[in-house]
Amino acid sequence: MRFHISPIQEGGTRVLFRPLVSQLARRQYTVPPGKIAKAYPQAEATIENHTMGHSLPRYLEMKVHQAVLERPYDEITVLGAHQRSTPSIIFKGEKRDKPFNWQRPTARVSPNGKHLYVECFPGYAHVEHYAEIIATYLGILQRQEGVNTDRLTHPSKVSFQPTSCSDTQKTLLENTNLKDLPEGIDTVILGHVDRLEKLTGKVDWAQTEHQCCSWVVRKFNGRKVAFVGFRPNFWGDISGEVVHFLASRRGVKEVIYLGKLGSVKKGVRPNTYLATGGQSLVHGQVVEWDNTLSGSAARVGGDYVTPGNHMVVRSVLHETKDWLASLHSSVDFIDPEIGMMGQAAVKSGIRYGYLHIISDNVAEKYAEDLSNERQRSVLERRAKLYDVVQDVLGHHLSRPVV
Repeated sequence: MRFHISPIQEGGTRVLFRPLVSQLARRQYTVPPGKIAKAYPQAEATIENHTMGHSLPRYLEMKVHQAVLERPYDEITVLGAHQRSTPSIIFKGEKRDKPFNWQRPTARVSPNGKHLYVECFPGYAHVEHYAEIIATYLGILQRQEGVNTDRLTHPSKVSFQPTSCSDTQKTLLENTNLKDLPEGIDTVILGHVDRLEKLTGKVDWAQTEHQCCSWVVRKFNGRKVAFVGFRPNFWGDISGEVVHFLASRRGVKEVIYLGKLGSVKKGVRPNTYLATGGQSLVHGQVVEWDNTLSGSAARVGGDYVTPGNHMVVRSVLHETKDWLASLHSSVDFIDPEIGMMGQAAVKSGIRYGYLHIISDNVAEKYAEDLSNERQRSVLERRAKLYDVVQDVLGHHLSRPVV
């Protein structure tokens, strides 16, 4: 495996990205002194300055826990804790009609009713992103005419408790069943595994819905492959910790991630193409890996697959128009996970690749974006792309294990 994690340089003969490509990656958060660290979301996104424009309120509305809007609080704190039982309150907007990626942050009100704690699966980017969601949505509501702001918490009262990689690893070990994944697995497929019926056969994923993870194991030309689905959202750095966990504790040799991402190039219509690649800008460092899917994607993916360079963005709310204008032309795709997983795979010495649906375009406005992913036209075009994904995966998995 090619191993390359290097700081960005301006003076060399090959400049992949400039240091200013993402000022957000280097931004320092205010952490006041005290027993528990506290940080604050930027909460700078507005309808006017965000790349989603007028779709932004709908995107946020779908994600804000109902307890946030029930009363004004002295404080709202987003923290890392995977809690699914009383006194934690389940989010009413969870999409239980899909087998994976439906568990969302829960909420817990303090005994005096003045402090709301929002509980996310532990991961720095995850708690930060959800704090951004809450603060940004409250800010939009505060600015709307006719809204009684006395019934809302002021956005400045929203904070988050930063979490560490050890917090994530502890939760994966103690609060999930990932440790029970069988040993001897060569390849783990993560992400939209419920859309791979041509490869997995018909699977009743609901039989184990009380657990964090479900999997089926299949063999392809001597290769033992586990298709693993997660019910919590492994946003951002959580995904990298999952890769590290699989490599270090289960001996997995290869991880492939199937999901969705955003394009930053004009002319790329959402839900029309697949993205893959072997490079990501991760918080100021270029990370490269040998894309394990590159050969199969080129061989059977045809014009549907677009290779390119990726950049990690911790929160959708950071994707403002000013942020977009600062991007170097080398960047093609953005999402919170791909680079984190690639970095973990490189450090763990295992193979890695991704094949994602380009679900939105932040460079220009299309009718389809992250606020309306369930409309019929989106679902129909994605169904075709999942066929291509299965063709690429089938070709790759049929090759001998290296």
